[in-house]
Amino acid sequence: MFEGIVGQSRARQLLSRAVATEQVSHAYLFTGPAGIGKGSLARGFAKAVLCTAAPDNRPCGFCPSCRHFESGTHPDYLVITPPENGAIKIDQVRTLISAMGNRPLEGGGRVCLIEDAERMTPDAQNALLKSLEEPEPGNVFILTADNPRKLLPTIRSRCQQLPLEPLTDREILEVLAAHDIDLTPEQQEDVLPAAGGLPGQALAVTLSDEGESIKIALLPVIYDILRHNPMPIFDFAEKAGKDKHKSLEAADWLTRTLVDAAAQKAGQPSGGAASQIAAQSDAAALTAMAEAAAELRRRLDTNANPRLQWEAALLRIAEIQENANEN
Repeated sequence: MFEGIVGQSRARQLLSRAVATEQVSHAYLFTGPAGIGKGSLARGFAKAVLCTAAPDNRPCGFCPSCRHFESGTHPDYLVITPPENGAIKIDQVRTLISAMGNRPLEGGGRVCLIEDAERMTPDAQNALLKSLEEPEPGNVFILTADNPRKLLPTIRSRCQQLPLEPLTDREILEVLAAHDIDLTPEQQEDVLPAAGGLPGQALAVTLSDEGESIKIALLPVIYDILRHNPMPIFDFAEKAGKDKHKSLEAADWLTRTLVDAAAQKAGQPSGGAASQIAAQSDAAALTAMAEAAAELRRRLDTNANPRLQWEAALLRIAEIQENANEN
């Protein structure tokens, strides 16, 4: 069913069983950080739900429904995505609900995918809620969210939630190989920690225009800082300041990695870069560093100078590490 999708065995098994036994719920919520593969899983599931072959052979890939889905012309597959840096508004949801009330054009069911659902306005969420509370037979909603806590609790409670898990290093390499990307052992040492178990992030790192992501350059800088060598900060900040979009991605990754490192100190298992960082500092310091990284991310969202913001944040992290060692 999920050809080409690596990992997420638990979610794939649950969804495959639901299709094969014709026990598909009316609403699903796929959660996990950006780049983990929520959209790919949702599309694979939607294709199977809409397929008109025998339940245990969906998606067949040959029926008119599957062919229309693959060509992007399926009339019963509806998708809502938020505008760049914008929100999903109530008018979009009302239009969707109106369409979902009509008979399916292909004769089977209808699937609606709402991407980044946490970016719905409160009014939009409330408009959607009634359809989730009183679902029309044959309609299936799939919501994806990086941060499901921004959704109304009533929406979350009416969806079958599937939290997706980061991939292993082996699975990340499998994803890259499927895109004809083969890394040397040296490249793996840079790319795998920067990917953080997220296939989308791994692809972004390896397919960047410069051939090297800011995230790859950032990791050794963090290691140097933790070893009391702040000198690489300034060269890195100069590079990061040239690309705001990649700076935002790097700040997101740094925040997440420091949060994971602090969690590992509290007894929660981690791996990759977070594990290596956790070994070099204490829980309180790592928590403070994560807060500094999160503040950097907020400042980068404004018109603040990216180079100066990176310098300030990394120097703050260096200061936190120095103070931790003195105590």
